[in-house]
Amino acid sequence: MLGIWKIIIRNLSYQKLRTALTLLGIVIGVGAIVSMITLGDALENSINEQFEQMGTDKIMIMPGAPNSMGFSGAAFGTEKLTESDLKVVKRVNGVETAFGILSRTAKFEFGKEEAYTMLYGMDVDISGDLFSDVQGYEIEYGRDLRGKDKYAAVFGYLAKSELFDREVKVRDRMEINGKTFKVVGLLKKIGNPMDDMSIMIPIEAAKSIFNDTDEFSMIFVDARDDIDVDKVSEKIKDELEDARGAEDFKVQTFGDMLEMATDILNILQIVFIGIAAISLLVGGIGIMNIMLMTVLERTKEIGIMKATGATNKIVSLLFLGEAAIVGFLGGLIGFGIGFSGSYIVAQLAGNTVGIPMNVYFSPELLVGSLVFSIVIGMVSGAYPARKAAKMDPVDALRYE
Repeated sequence: MLGIWKIIIRNLSYQKLRTALTLLGIVIGVGAIVSMITLGDALENSINEQFEQMGTDKIMIMPGAPNSMGFSGAAFGTEKLTESDLKVVKRVNGVETAFGILSRTAKFEFGKEEAYTMLYGMDVDISGDLFSDVQGYEIEYGRDLRGKDKYAAVFGYLAKSELFDREVKVRDRMEINGKTFKVVGLLKKIGNPMDDMSIMIPIEAAKSIFNDTDEFSMIFVDARDDIDVDKVSEKIKDELEDARGAEDFKVQTFGDMLEMATDILNILQIVFIGIAAISLLVGGIGIMNIMLMTVLERTKEIGIMKATGATNKIVSLLFLGEAAIVGFLGGLIGFGIGFSGSYIVAQLAGNTVGIPMNVYFSPELLVGSLVFSIVIGMVSGAYPARKAAKMDPVDALRYE
């Protein structure tokens, strides 16, 4: 058996270019699959961490039919959430805190600079620190919004530095839709670009600069720890439907949103892995074609081997062994390239969007990649190996 492996390694080393070309299809396929799986896991872990930071006891209520997407109801003015809806939600058993949020694009004037971005009006008529207790935000400089505040603003980590050329600081003043506001607090980095670009003011001030609108873009609920958040969500849905006379709103727990995000990610992963698997199929066909050519080129060698006592099994093992080694090497190189590529992409993506994406080495994925590649190689080499083993030694020796 040791002699067979020596012959296999010698044959592969003699034909370095052919071996490299045979490896290429396996390397590309395995590399693509490994990178997709690794990046998918990193993204899923990152999403889970973000939701864990926010807490799973949170509920969001948005206008629009349950089967509509995003804020379509609010965008087209068909359904609205109002103060009466907030009162209904606050009365539901299991609701710890509930407050409305009004979000619209506003004009900001800071010195001689102007900018347009999303502004969030927050209901601050609750005790304690609004952001740390309810939203999970933390103040880095200054303070939270308070119930007595009117024209006060809190800037997110990115908003303070990227909205204007000059960085916004505590006690700075600026105009928002023509009203002068004082910056009272700056938030710590959250990691979510949307949250980090947030600018928040008291909701009464938001209603004032948006023409006294009696409307919420969403209602944010913090459920009690001792009651199942899903049960609280169902109670809110039932109470609101009775009060409004129709289910023209959406109630989602953070767990629902996490599950939805995970499902979408899994679907994308399956699609990308399927596309990458085509590369493996092409690689397998490439191995078969090149090995068939190798059988023809080594016909006389096969004839000499069989004439000197080599059995069909030994000849078959020679070619299957070559295919297995090609598969193994392709899988090993492909895993290295795929893992390295996914690490680089994760770092770049994390730095770009501000959400950390950590790529972890998986021994199971490495072993699976190698086994899968070896199987692909051996399956692709089975027909050429069989053809070589079935050669008649006399005809093979006559082959020119």
